Amino acid sequence: MGTFDDYFHANATTGYRAFFAKPGATLQQGYDYGLVAHCRKCGVYGSRFVAGPTGSPYVLPSGVCGTSDSATGVAGTSHTFPGVYGQVGAGNKIVPPGLAGVLGASAPQPGIIGWSRESYGVQGASVSGPGVAGTSALRPGLVGSGPVGIRGTGYFTYPTSELGAGSGVVGVARKSGPGVPQLPSNTAGVLGTSDVVPGVIGTSHSAIGVYGFSTANAGVVGESVNSFAGYFAGNVVVTGNLTVGGVISPNPKLAVMPFPDGTHRALYCMESPEVWFEDFGAARLKRGRAVVKIDPDFAKVIKRGDYRVFVTPEGDCRGLYIRRKQATSFEVRELGGGKSSVAFCYRIVGRRKDIGRYTRFAKIDARLAKPDTPLPLPAAATRAPHQRKPTAAALRAFIASLEQEARARTPKGARKRPESRRPATIWMRTARRKGEK
Repeated sequence: MGTFDDYFHANATTGYRAFFAKPGATLQQGYDYGLVAHCRKCGVYGSRFVAGPTGSPYVLPSGVCGTSDSATGVAGTSHTFPGVYGQVGAGNKIVPPGLAGVLGASAPQPGIIGWSRESYGVQGASVSGPGVAGTSALRPGLVGSGPVGIRGTGYFTYPTSELGAGSGVVGVARKSGPGVPQLPSNTAGVLGTSDVVPGVIGTSHSAIGVYGFSTANAGVVGESVNSFAGYFAGNVVVTGNLTVGGVISPNPKLAVMPFPDGTHRALYCMESPEVWFEDFGAARLKRGRAVVKIDPDFAKVIKRGDYRVFVTPEGDCRGLYIRRKQATSFEVRELGGGKSSVAFCYRIVGRRKDIGRYTRFAKIDARLAKPDTPLPLPAAATRAPHQRKPTAAALRAFIASLEQEARARTPKGARKRPESRRPATIWMRTARRKGEK
């Protein structure tokens, strides 16, 4: 039996619900809608004891408004359909299956927006799947901006072949690329992978594009099978020792020079078991003698007086030798007391002033020189990761940490209040068509 009025007051008699549209024995006998309400501000308004925060333009007017100071404002549950469905605009088509706890749909606008003043705008957590997954056909899957645009935490590493399992953030462009063969696990804080585009790109106008740091391991490691492990288009600065393991030739450090025929050729560096600086110059004898002053800047970077001089005459004479070496100069004389005025060139080799004790032919890991066995990472990186499935206690600890983090972000005034058994009261202003079921 239907009824209608412009004012309806319902008092609960069961102690926990004020209005209940009970369905019939079968679907044909039951009501199609439990409640149909049309009003100027809110179709259905539900409040648990005390209304929650107000002032948002999205609260009123609205189709359904749920508010509370210490409980869930709106709860939606379903076994086979989305728990809550929100749509902006008309004509949106969700690609099947479209099943989620909260499903947001829009053609020109974001499907879901999360915003927070002091915490995460959107937070996702999962025990066995990704915490947050983003997919797009033509644009980036995930876009984050701010001091921390996207933050991800990986707690466990499962024994699975999925690339990046257990990582904090995994970004895949088009298709997943290869794993890293030298690591026991491809789990990382941030993993970027792709089959045909760069896995990770870092850019900046005025700061560092990509920065790698570690307290017990390599800051950045580059490896390639068929190309360069690292490529630098610009100046390179190295603070510390530069260790080169050559597999192409005994002199691996080389410079690439263009040739007149259009090709590029390799010029290799000379190597030494000791640490030297060298300088070159030219002078001329006068009556068989010459005092050559060492370049003052060169003298500042070599050990005082500890240098070698090699002279070569550039004309006919009896030969040349070094008569006396001082900290700032050396003297060149002609053999046999000769008095010629022949020109000569010289080469000075001095020990580096900033280098202390060192070992000649110091032993280096032999694997540096083997192309099939690259230098292993330190022990901290090669330790086998924990591959066992998390125990029940570990899962409980994981869930407890999420709950603790959520409580820490909850406003102090929003504390859970004791349940009340007082009967609820609903005021509804509605225009009902007579006989509607």
